Amino acid sequence: MAPPLIMNNGLSAPVLRKGRFGGYLSVVMAVILLLFVWSPAMAAPLTIGVVMDGPWAGNEPLLELFKRELTVLTRGEFPLHFPSDKTLVADWTMEGVERKVDTLLNDPKVDLLLGIGVLTSHHLAHRGPLPKPTVAPFTVDHLIQGYPKKGDGSGVSNFTYLASPSPILRDLRYFTDLVNFKKLAVLTYRPYLNAIPELSENLRTELHSRGIAMTAVPVEGKAADVLAALPEDTDAVYVTPLLGLAPEEFQVLIEGLKQRRLPSFSYFGQKEVEQGILAGVASESDFSRLARRTALTLQSILLGDAPGKQPVLFSSDDHLVINMATARAIDFSPTWAQLVEAELVAEDVNRQARPLTLAKAVHEAMTANLELAAAERRIAAGEAEVRKVRGALLPQLGIAANGLLIDEDRAEASFGTQAERSLTGALVLEQSLYSERLRTGFDVERHQQKARLQEQRELRLDIAQAASTGYLNVLRAKTLLSIQKNNLRVTRSNLELARRRRDVGFSGPAEVYRWESQLATDRNEVVQAATRQSLAEIELNRLLQRPAEEAFSTEEVDLSDSDLLISDRRMEPYLATPAAYARFRDFMVEEGLAEVPELQRIDQAIAAAERVRVAARRSFWAPDLTLGASLGQRFYEGGEGTDSPFGDFPLPVEIPEDDDTDWSVGLNLSLPLFAGGALRAELDRANHELDRLRLDRRALADRLEQRIRSALQLARASHTGIGLARQSAAAAGKNLELVTDAYSRGVVSIIELLDAQNAALVANRVAANAVYNYFIDLMAVQRATGRFDFFLDADQRENWYQRLEEFWRQESSSTP
Repeated sequence: MAPPLIMNNGLSAPVLRKGRFGGYLSVVMAVILLLFVWSPAMAAPLTIGVVMDGPWAGNEPLLELFKRELTVLTRGEFPLHFPSDKTLVADWTMEGVERKVDTLLNDPKVDLLLGIGVLTSHHLAHRGPLPKPTVAPFTVDHLIQGYPKKGDGSGVSNFTYLASPSPILRDLRYFTDLVNFKKLAVLTYRPYLNAIPELSENLRTELHSRGIAMTAVPVEGKAADVLAALPEDTDAVYVTPLLGLAPEEFQVLIEGLKQRRLPSFSYFGQKEVEQGILAGVASESDFSRLARRTALTLQSILLGDAPGKQPVLFSSDDHLVINMATARAIDFSPTWAQLVEAELVAEDVNRQARPLTLAKAVHEAMTANLELAAAERRIAAGEAEVRKVRGALLPQLGIAANGLLIDEDRAEASFGTQAERSLTGALVLEQSLYSERLRTGFDVERHQQKARLQEQRELRLDIAQAASTGYLNVLRAKTLLSIQKNNLRVTRSNLELARRRRDVGFSGPAEVYRWESQLATDRNEVVQAATRQSLAEIELNRLLQRPAEEAFSTEEVDLSDSDLLISDRRMEPYLATPAAYARFRDFMVEEGLAEVPELQRIDQAIAAAERVRVAARRSFWAPDLTLGASLGQRFYEGGEGTDSPFGDFPLPVEIPEDDDTDWSVGLNLSLPLFAGGALRAELDRANHELDRLRLDRRALADRLEQRIRSALQLARASHTGIGLARQSAAAAGKNLELVTDAYSRGVVSIIELLDAQNAALVANRVAANAVYNYFIDLMAVQRATGRFDFFLDADQRENWYQRLEEFWRQESSSTP
């Protein structure tokens, strides 16, 4: 390692030279003396001089970001000092920048120079060898600007810079893939345009070779002036860093571009896309990463590495971002491939997408699901059937009318007892005083109705589990799609690394082709993940009885969700140890078997079978007793047979004549004495059926207990797996960063990077699945125990905790 940077305390690193033994000895003694005398803690602070392009509202926060990263990284090694009088702000001209740079380079109190700004970095890059270490981290496009480069570094003594691999050309590649345009307006901050004219000229030449005409539009002051300066035939707009435009003016510019329906692309990327620019590629976190990388570069220089040999290429976290609200405003529709690959901003704006949470999805399913609606009709029909069977036990009142016409001869021969034409009516009353058959039918139907109610509860629980699982599957699909998109971005970044390795001779074109193949594969994986998300959303809409492709927004689930009993801190002692969790499972089994509708339904079937057996026993001696009464009235008689044939002829015996009203009251009792063995057979059948149902209940209780205990074990395992999976994903991510860095430096092969990337992808998938697997297992626990937390009010929740505490006390007291 090269000797450390010269310090201002008068001590410097020794330089070994060939000479006599005595000379070597003196040098060794000097080194020993230096090790005893000098230490980072004792050294005077290193003074960092800073030059900034010009006055700007973002100067102070940007400088603070770099100071923080530099100070944190070098703490304990090299004390750094940023005196305010060594932070110079130029006047947005190259001449002004040069004066400030000269001042600090000639200042003996400044140990290292940091250029914060595009103009400052550009000036330093073209200045040649420098008298003291200098870092220039701000470049627009080092290829277009003609920055020096030799190997991995700048090749210039005491000078290094940081640059993404041609971000402007990268942006234009994405932009031309996104939009077909022939005339591009490039909005450029006027000082940049004036001070670095080659930036615009080189870009114009590059675009001309692609058949695109470019117009450079200077920007400073008012957005209205910029919009007025845009040529009428402009097809698209590329927005470079517009530091001279106030935030409110930038919004005016965005709205003006929308009104003219001009597609726009941002150099800064995500942040400006969120503000309304159509698309961009750069990550929002690039400034933080740039500051951190600058700190690492400065640390290497302080440790003795030559600035001119520091790696200058800085890989950015590229991913396409599209503002869908802007796309709709300018009538632009991205392709399927672009929609799948890009991160979409404002996707649901103006769609009035209904918000959904896990609890809301379950409650909505309870009110909207068609299967539950059908079950409610079945319950209503059962209630009617109960009333129908009960009606046989109540008085039966009927009315009858009879109109009769007989032949004349028969009427005449009836001696006045049956008229040729007659009309009669009757009112009939019948009441069962005792009937074991009717009473059994009524009791059995009531038990069957209660069983139907338990079937409805089963269905409600099934729908609640299906809705909650469907919601969680949507969240899972969204997360996995995000992971696949991120993996696609990593593949794109690695493809760029492979191209750079090819350009510098680290590898051949085969690696580029391999990454291009991987890119196609990963894009297909993203398409498949997006399809799975759509299918999950369609399934959830079906459960909620919504239009199949109606949009909705989701909310991530959280273990601290107050809708879940498990989130209460009172649960911690019951889940803390294997022994405690075993007792908790016993409690849940006890609760579940008392609550689950499957057992309650079979209990109703057993009660009905017991009633049938009682009726079969009583059939040997219990008669049916029925009361009957009727009231009849003759309303009309006519024709022959109406009058007596004897007329007024006196008879020796007076024959009474009936009147037109008849009535009767009767009591009917019936008891079968012998039915060919049918009664005994019915009793045997009832006994066997009851025994069968009791055995079925025991078997069902065993299965339900197994289901409860298994669901609890799976939930415990999946909960434990969340932390482990996250640790694995974090480790795989760090490993990928290390391998990617080594690959960019030509240290490792493509196979090692592919393995690291695949391991990170798998680990991230497992980590995402672990969270949703746990919640799905938790829903399975609630289904198994017959009670979902979403339907419990505050009193019911408190009662549940009290039962748990009481169970715990009883178990503790019974344990020796």
